Amino acid sequence: MATSNRRRQTGFDPQRLSMMRPVKAHPAGRSPSPPSLPHVDRFVDELRQGYATRGHPVHLRKIPSKSPSYADLGDPLPEPLWDALRRIGVDRLYTHQCAAIEAARAGRHPLVVTSTASGKSLTYLLPILEHLLADRSARALLLFPIKALEQDQLKTLQTLLPPGAGIEAAIVDGDTPASRREKLRANPPQLLLSNPDLLHLSLLPYHAQWRELWRNLRYVVLDELHTYRGVFGSHIAHVLRRLRRVAAAYGAQPQFIACSATISNPAGLSEQLTGHTFHVIDADGAPQQGKHFLLINPTGSAYTEATDLLLQCLRKGLKTIAFAKARKIAELIAMWARQTDPTLGGRLAAYRAGFRADERRAVEQGLFSEQLSGVVTTSALELGIDVGGLDACLLVGYPGSITSTWQRGGRVGRGRREALIILIALPDALDQYFFRHPDDFFGRPFEAAIVDPANRQILTAHLVAAASEVPLRTDDPFYAAEKDLIRALHDQGRLLLSADGTEWYARERNPQRRINIRSLGEACAILDQAGRAIGTIDGIRAVHECHPGAVYLHQGQQYEILNLDLVQHKVHVRPVSIDYYTTPLAEKDTEVLEIMESMEHQGIPYHLGRLKVTERVLGYERRRIFGQDKIGSYRLDLPPHTFETVGLWFEVPDGLKAMVEQTGSHFMGSIHAVEHAMISLFPLYALCDRSDIGGISYPIHPQVGRAAIFIYDGYPGGIGLTERGFQVLPELFLKTRQLLDECTCEAGCPSCVHSPKCGSGNKPLDKQGASLTLQGLLGETPWTDTRRPRPDHLVAAVSHPRKEDDADTTTAAPCAVVFDLETQRSADDVGGWDQRHRMGLAVGVVYDLDRAEFRVYTEPQVDALIRDLVRARLVVGFNLRRFDFDVLRAYADVDWNSLPTLDILECVYRRLGFRLKLDHLAQETLGERKSADGLQSLAWFKAGEIERVIEYCKQDVLLTKRLYDFGRQHGYLLYRDIQGRAVRLPVDFDENLFSRQSR
Repeated sequence: MATSNRRRQTGFDPQRLSMMRPVKAHPAGRSPSPPSLPHVDRFVDELRQGYATRGHPVHLRKIPSKSPSYADLGDPLPEPLWDALRRIGVDRLYTHQCAAIEAARAGRHPLVVTSTASGKSLTYLLPILEHLLADRSARALLLFPIKALEQDQLKTLQTLLPPGAGIEAAIVDGDTPASRREKLRANPPQLLLSNPDLLHLSLLPYHAQWRELWRNLRYVVLDELHTYRGVFGSHIAHVLRRLRRVAAAYGAQPQFIACSATISNPAGLSEQLTGHTFHVIDADGAPQQGKHFLLINPTGSAYTEATDLLLQCLRKGLKTIAFAKARKIAELIAMWARQTDPTLGGRLAAYRAGFRADERRAVEQGLFSEQLSGVVTTSALELGIDVGGLDACLLVGYPGSITSTWQRGGRVGRGRREALIILIALPDALDQYFFRHPDDFFGRPFEAAIVDPANRQILTAHLVAAASEVPLRTDDPFYAAEKDLIRALHDQGRLLLSADGTEWYARERNPQRRINIRSLGEACAILDQAGRAIGTIDGIRAVHECHPGAVYLHQGQQYEILNLDLVQHKVHVRPVSIDYYTTPLAEKDTEVLEIMESMEHQGIPYHLGRLKVTERVLGYERRRIFGQDKIGSYRLDLPPHTFETVGLWFEVPDGLKAMVEQTGSHFMGSIHAVEHAMISLFPLYALCDRSDIGGISYPIHPQVGRAAIFIYDGYPGGIGLTERGFQVLPELFLKTRQLLDECTCEAGCPSCVHSPKCGSGNKPLDKQGASLTLQGLLGETPWTDTRRPRPDHLVAAVSHPRKEDDADTTTAAPCAVVFDLETQRSADDVGGWDQRHRMGLAVGVVYDLDRAEFRVYTEPQVDALIRDLVRARLVVGFNLRRFDFDVLRAYADVDWNSLPTLDILECVYRRLGFRLKLDHLAQETLGERKSADGLQSLAWFKAGEIERVIEYCKQDVLLTKRLYDFGRQHGYLLYRDIQGRAVRLPVDFDENLFSRQSR
């Protein structure tokens, strides 16, 4: 078997592990004592010799140890704090800890950027506790990206709290019982530990219930700041802006203290997230043990190799953590290891998101207490949860970023013993690139964490949430730059203006519930046949991964998708046990909306701009799990998904295209392969996953006028990723060409041009043509510029947004009227409101707006009434379509839905999502009340007092007319919301929008 083919194998090889020598079993209930720890150097030599014997190359890099650097504070900490530090074995503070404390004392916003296990917790706990010892009324809100960190930090805090000081700490999150949460609201502790999700959904919307916290909020801690990136980080930037705004409403201006793993842009990220300038402290004073870092590229299954190495580490007595890139793989490696070595028993566990809280706590405690010797995890244990000392770290596949690589590798190294890190390369483009370029891997700088607070979809959602928390004012300092957006939301009816025109309120109650801060789009619930939720999926991905017939995996169980309800946001599934998986087949279109920036490299124009992307899932394939043989293709009929985003694109000149075709290469397959390979390397430059990026190739793009490759952010509005790619595009060309040239396969493979998310099943692809195309893009291979004059399509599309033709307004109908009627019978009389056609006409009143006159009709004159209404160019009324017209259906076969109608109640409902009574609108807007009600009118009719019915109906028509006139003149009506506030309800009563001439 060729090396290139062997490298594509990622499945499990049970035969190889079955040949391994099992360890002798121990009696039940007793764990075998771990053997004495060998010198890591000796173990690494054994591994290298073993791989050399099998002909497998490996790369080794020795990371030297580092001595600690200490410092002293200008003013010493209070003695109770020093006593607490001595109890946990701290006699001196590191330089970065002292620098952070001094910055916090000076009122600055410290940001500590140091390695894992460098004592970052003390950089915020010590200055906060020092302040609390002097001011018991002050409060601190400590935010952690995951719940496990809350628990971990609470344990650390409890060791530092001086006895008898009266300082309390507590956690509030989604797991906190309602009774406990109520007590915390009534009397919040000085230190409240939580997460961004609860801040967004509870602390901010219900701030009045937490008033003691907000009034006295002195500090906000942001731990693991580097995790706030991409869509999540873009949401967090707005959550924190809302936090500052609510705090300001209570007179508080909290000081921020943050910690982060190493990234290339800590200062920029922290400012984007909080709006504050931070004092960055990145000189790490903590000691670091030496580490051995091995890069291994297995020729067989990478997962079998990982299981083998895990068992070897455990048998050598190395306490080991293995990181897998998927939940299922983490579970499988742990299961395979226990099956191969039954003596492991309960000493090896899996750990991942989706476990119950008690299951996660048990694993964490097992590691900390040495009851567990190893754990196989996803990124869930990447963050700084204290699980005790670890000796070895296995990375099953490149984690996706240098930052995550060192964050995970930083989990190992305890005492004075050196540690071991092993990266087992997968047959993925990035993994293979780094194995071929180990110097680049070890010397590569940390990536930038990208957020985009200007993402319009995210900004809009949080602006409405902010208005629901504290009304927006025209002089709001936190949203001074969003005045145009506020007006647009007002025009859309999502924000309502107060009666005096000074404040905007959110129309919807609790709009926060519609915002999933860890994704874009409303999530879909995945329900089993009993209606139980087994999980959720982002609305954006649901069509691709949860279409009917798709196979969905959850906790190792296969589920077949029965139905996808995009209206109710529900996915219905049933459990299955099958030997195939599914992949969607899709097509995409990209339209350029605006060019934001343009550059040129070696005669190749490239651009950054706003794009409109339309994705259509046309069907799906079934393929065997083992062997990946295609079983069949199946069509789907699903609605397209269209969104606007930000992307880059570059043109492929006609001369370069001709040069590629002259070599016999498939041009579409060539640029398609270039697109795939470039996207696979995108994480080299930004903290992202390849699934965050989309792409599409055109042999001729209708706007560009020639071949072009588009790469765009895969989220509506964009999240800043391709802006970073635009800045380094020539370098990305070079890295991509190197990737293709160095991959040993002939026609393309997952290590170079195949993409796991390709909507066309990785067809067509031409690796040789892709390499030649990249050489041309880089100017390494000459081509003749046969560029034709540039078409005007793109300029026209960008400079002149398309508008619908104005409607023909030349025809005028006879008259516009206001109409209302009263009935002979009530709903109870005819058997319910759905029997409105049986209620009978008592009186119909028409007010002619052109002639300023009433026309009154009773039942014998109903035909004349209907002719009057049918001839009108516009009929204005209140609840016309759901009541008045239904009553008249009994008298004539008329298409009532086609009449040019302005139904004020319909306008109200479209704006608010609920209905208001005519009497309420008239009282708030006009200061007038109805003269009677429908029940009184029925009583008058049954008593034969028809004149009183006519007069009452005329009064309702006049109220309706005055509301219509007021709305046309002012552009709004007034109503009183659930909180008793007089609010403007925007309306557009332009006759041309409703009358017959606009139809």
